[in-house]
Amino acid sequence: VKSILDTLRIGCMTIMLIAGASIMGHFFVVTQIPMHVADWMGGLHLPRIVIMFMIIAVYLIGGSFIVDLAFLILATPIFYPVIMKLGFDPIWFGIIIAITVMIGVVIPPVAMNVFVVKNITKVPFNVIYKGVYPFLISLVLCAALLFLFPQLATFLPNLLIE
Repeated sequence: VKSILDTLRIGCMTIMLIAGASIMGHFFVVTQIPMHVADWMGGLHLPRIVIMFMIIAVYLIGGSFIVDLAFLILATPIFYPVIMKLGFDPIWFGIIIAITVMIGVVIPPVAMNVFVVKNITKVPFNVIYKGVYPFLISLVLCAALLFLFPQLATFLPNLLIE
């Protein structure tokens, strides 16, 4: 019974999240906020990699406060036009943002996934973080490699598309 109730609760939360994202998507279309943000960020006289680091910082901060899926649904429609205007590959952007949000859900101040593990296992935070650090370091290294060599993210899709 508890399992069914938990599943029902999570399912309802997911449906509400998708419904809210749909409403927000219509709001973005009507107000053209993503286009205005893209024009503003594209008009900044900064190198495009600096703008990308600004976007990643937003995803890290947002991912540490809000559930990862919710923040992806919230922020991606705003930043996707910016990425396209700056000439980044959308597949590369999707992979970078997925990695960034994965990092965001385990770093303080909120560290949503760490709290979930603590509540399930009743293990102290310091023990959990000892187990999380190797994965966190590997995610950061993976993101760094993708920044240095974007073709790592696009090699296989480009091979399949052509």
